[in-house]
Amino acid sequence: MKKSLLFVTIAILLSIGLNAQEWNFGNDSVNFPIYAGVPAGTTVTIQGLSITAGTTPANMGQVEASVKTYQTTTYHHRFKFNGGGYTGASATDLVPLVNMPTQRYISFAVAGNSTIKVHGITGSSTSARKLFVTTGATYIGAMDMPTGSEITEATLNYTGPATTLYVFCNASINLYLLKVSPITSVKVIPSDIGISFNGTQILNTKGMKLEVYNASGMLITRSCSSIPTGNFPKGVYIVRVAGSNTVLKFSK
Repeated sequence: MKKSLLFVTIAILLSIGLNAQEWNFGNDSVNFPIYAGVPAGTTVTIQGLSITAGTTPANMGQVEASVKTYQTTTYHHRFKFNGGGYTGASATDLVPLVNMPTQRYISFAVAGNSTIKVHGITGSSTSARKLFVTTGATYIGAMDMPTGSEITEATLNYTGPATTLYVFCNASINLYLLKVSPITSVKVIPSDIGISFNGTQILNTKGMKLEVYNASGMLITRSCSSIPTGNFPKGVYIVRVAGSNTVLKFSK
């Protein structure tokens, strides 16, 4: 098997998926079954995701059957906002008129710098929509849902301290997936730290506690010794010095 060593040569922002949160509205029928929506005046929290109706009719967060395919993933349900996140919201709003939504919004906690990714679609195939993200006090940005009937993948980065993020629309949008991943600032391992990859194992000559993650951010193993990689599937891996932001990246 051909193997190559990839070192991180400059400081970069790399999402390694630690403690990522994912809400798969389209295929998680246990947490998101067919549902009429959150009752007016209430908030429902599912797996850390809070769904707030405000004073609107009880159809915020409605989950209904909708078969759509994005690349190789086929979704079977969709999560519907069924309207804008504040009174007077319009599909023509380029930025929200308020930073703290008053109706039809979702919220979740982040520990700091994060990437928010959604698979979504406009609530009207003839009208482009925007999905706004705020801290409740500060506008972070928007993810665009263009006209058409196909799912769009959109991402947005939040940079800042631990907080609660609020997500809402200028007009109805349907979501199939929401994933929030922490962004970790990483740097190259110094040449004298005693960690390297020789093609068959991660060499650890100074007994550092290492954590190995795959490209999806899943922890593969921890060790204070050298780590054989012969049984690792083909792919990209990240070796992290435990408790630090120092990593080695390699592929096999």
